[in-house]
Amino acid sequence: MQIEEIQRAVRKLPAAKRRQLTTWMVREFPALTVESLITRGARRARAGTFRPEPPTTENVPRGSTLDHVKQTAKRLGIAN
Repeated sequence: MQIEEIQRAVRKLPAAKRRQLTTWMVREFPALTVESLITRGARRARAGTFRPEPPTTENVPRGSTLDHVKQTAKRLGIAN
């Protein structure tokens, strides 16, 4: 199923059902910190189970986002 199909199906739900779905998703899939996402990605990359997409103009961090990623990676010991 494509994301667009899921989005269309969710939009068709009544507001009460959308709230139920949101509550369930937040409970089942809690938000992760940047640090935990970077650590998880690094662990998967070392294990060979994570292959990031090649960089493009759309997915390369810039500016303050790039600075934050670099600082976090240094703090976690996965970058120089």
